[in-house]
Amino acid sequence: MSGMYKIGVVSHKTGLSASTLRLWEDQYCLLSPLRTPGGTRLYSESDVERVLYVRQLVRERGYALGAIAAIIDDAASNLPEAVDRVAIENLYLRDATNHADIEEGRRLAEVHAMGLRLVRSQSARRAAEELVLGVAAVGAVETASLALYHRKQNTMTFVARARGNKTELHSWPAQSVSSFPSQWQEALRAREPYWCWDLLRLDLLGDLSTRVRRSPSRSFHAEPLSIGKELVGLLVLASRQPGGISREARGVAARVAVAAGPAIHYFARRL
Repeated sequence: MSGMYKIGVVSHKTGLSASTLRLWEDQYCLLSPLRTPGGTRLYSESDVERVLYVRQLVRERGYALGAIAAIIDDAASNLPEAVDRVAIENLYLRDATNHADIEEGRRLAEVHAMGLRLVRSQSARRAAEELVLGVAAVGAVETASLALYHRKQNTMTFVARARGNKTELHSWPAQSVSSFPSQWQEALRAREPYWCWDLLRLDLLGDLSTRVRRSPSRSFHAEPLSIGKELVGLLVLASRQPGGISREARGVAARVAVAAGPAIHYFARRL
């Protein structure tokens, strides 16, 4: 099959022995290659990327394999198994008794479906698009953006933005977190969301002040994305109107962040 590799090829590509790859699959469920009728394992490009990702966490970050398995699968395991759109809606509308409950149920169903698409994305590009487009649509916000956090430099780099049904994917200039207002920095350290009712009323420093003046946005809500206790990114909802981010939109951001943190962390090297 095109784009499929036997275990020997994957071993050569990743520098890991075949026995190690089988261990990761059988004992830790970190891999799930396809099998031929004869039982031969066939690995996809996505499987190879996952092997390299796990190897990096083990060798460079000191993670235990059991912890990695729990982290990678956390987002998917917290989502119900229903994958059909109608089945998902039925799941969340089952106990709805009035219009408000029905609307909230539909919103939860959309967030659920978005989470499933995120954790099952086959590429970094698709994961980023699913996240910003989905949040913009379900949260009914003008703009949704994704930033990646770089711990060593203590910077945020925005890599994806959705406006309406259109996305932009590229790296904007990095922003130093140390230039953020102290309240924002404290929120990031605590992995807590932060927001601003009207940006023009803030006394911001240097480059950040220049960016805000040039931006059409007047209000925003920022939802940290994390994996375990580690900050990996930021999901930002923005509006041209002061106080333009609704409570419902903030709720969408909080719920989807559960799946977005692990998914974006997994694909971050490819964005």
